Amino acid sequence: MLKNSYHDSINSTLLDGQVWSIAVDEEEKVLFIDTRQEQDEVIELNRLSLDDFQFESRIIDLPWWIKLQSAMSGELYFTEYQDQNDPSQKKLFKYNWNTNFKEDDVSVNLIENLVHPHVYEHGTEYHKMVSQFLSIELPLSCEYLEWNNKIIISYYIRSDKEFIRYLLLLEDGEKVWKISQDTHMRGFSPGSFFVFNDQVIFIKDRNEVCIYTS
Repeated sequence: MLKNSYHDSINSTLLDGQVWSIAVDEEEKVLFIDTRQEQDEVIELNRLSLDDFQFESRIIDLPWWIKLQSAMSGELYFTEYQDQNDPSQKKLFKYNWNTNFKEDDVSVNLIENLVHPHVYEHGTEYHKMVSQFLSIELPLSCEYLEWNNKIIISYYIRSDKEFIRYLLLLEDGEKVWKISQDTHMRGFSPGSFFVFNDQVIFIKDRNEVCIYTS
């Protein structure tokens, strides 16, 4: 994982495929990332240490219609959708990163300590407040988080018939960095970032994982 031109405190790495889902293993302080190469239907699982940014990647032989839900102590829990036309037809299985072993029909009940932003729906009073604060017209809903002495805002700007999503970090009221997180967006998509152990974690352009450490 390398420093980049966004800001000295942001580490990032480019991934081979497109990110489908992510999960934090809070006990091991690890981020797991499910990426896909859709043309070849290749599933790649990535492991990123949030302490030293060591990165591992492997191609795994798992069903295509799965979603990574959570992780704990090296155990990754996936939802498998058994009928593409009926999302209620699903089951939970776990995959062990260390042993490469898959176990079906399991259950999990995790309490996450991740901090997620508030979603301010378009047109609400809080949404208008953010729009006035930024001094720009916001065409879509936004996400907002006050964290320690920082404010993080995810917002959209119209670009022809599409939208560009930006991520802005303020500290003590001063801008630290602003990043164009996604282009060619068709509408609002929640979950632009989250905070874990004083780190802001987000995905840029669906193929770059970024970690800001304050």
